[in-house]
Amino acid sequence: MWREKVICPHCGRETPKAQFCKFCGKPLTEEKLEDEVVSEIEAQAEKVKQEAPEEVEKKPHEISEERKIVEQLANYLNWRHKLLELFLGGEASAEVFLDLYKEYQGKIRSINSRRLELINSLEQKLNELTTRLEQLRVRHEIGEISDKQYITEKLAIDREISKIRPRIDVLRNFLDVKLSDIPAYEERIRSLRERVLEKGSSLGLSDEDINMITGDLDETLDALKDLMKIYEKLKKELDKIELRYKIGELSEEEYQAAKQKIERQMQLS
Repeated sequence: MWREKVICPHCGRETPKAQFCKFCGKPLTEEKLEDEVVSEIEAQAEKVKQEAPEEVEKKPHEISEERKIVEQLANYLNWRHKLLELFLGGEASAEVFLDLYKEYQGKIRSINSRRLELINSLEQKLNELTTRLEQLRVRHEIGEISDKQYITEKLAIDREISKIRPRIDVLRNFLDVKLSDIPAYEERIRSLRERVLEKGSSLGLSDEDINMITGDLDETLDALKDLMKIYEKLKKELDKIELRYKIGELSEEEYQAAKQKIERQMQLS
């Protein structure tokens, strides 16, 4: 009896029309996604992957542990800086100041150690997901997996990546400072450093104590460098948008929308 034949989309051989291919055994009834549908779903996956920072604020439960660590570390750093200001203002003896300073220093190191462990763990997970994504792409390109399976698995991996990246970002900004406040924060730390060098000896600090304190402040300044770069980049974009508006390239509506987006980013910590 004559039977209608079709080309298997998996092995490319001609086989009787049925539920499965006679040669490779893979299903013949799976409908292949149209290119435009694939493109649309991939665009959605990319959108998930590049989730806007302001959306992260809507999911505090996903980064609660990271925020707790950062808040603890930021509190001890701020207390240490306030303690230093009080000492430099003559409101504490060198002995009492150093006792409290070293206590805060120990707390800071302990919390920071936990922060770095979490960053390493999350970055390792991120690398694993990135590798899986690349392997998935290659398996799809050589025809091992179907379009439908590729899109489904890609979306799942992208969702995981979109959850991890904000957690890493939170942990990296351990100063818990809004981007808009970075210049003032940096100026405060630089001023403290200069005052310690200028007045430390006269207030009863040894050279070793002064080196310890300035070394801690230098670490804080180093941590601010990356945040300053982000701030300067956003400030530059804001200046460019304002200039584009003034010369008439952007409408009032476009200008306000772009300006508000950048300003929201600068208010994030």
